[in-house]
Amino acid sequence: KQWYQRRVRGIISEVYPPPAHLVEQERTQLYIKNIPFELTSDVLRDFFRHAGQVVECMILTDQEGRSRRCATVRMGSQQECDRAINMFHRSQLKGCEIEVRYDV
Repeated sequence: KQWYQRRVRGIISEVYPPPAHLVEQERTQLYIKNIPFELTSDVLRDFFRHAGQVVECMILTDQEGRSRRCATVRMGSQQECDRAINMFHRSQLKGCEIEVRYDV
């Protein structure tokens, strides 16, 4: 693990884990756009399972519970995310061309 040293007037005042914005984190969450209205999270999970381990899958809904035609999928690793993007970006899912990218 990396540790961060805080210097005040040239003196190291404390050592602690670095702030979150200074740590490179593995990107494991994808954003999927233009999914069919009737798609369930189980079907989406099975679809993305071909690229690797699916940790979490959530279809975004409006206040009335209707699909917003987008979802997030958390994969087991960044390599699996890269594989999913390469496999599924601009592919057909139940008649809709989906877009797959990293979630920001």
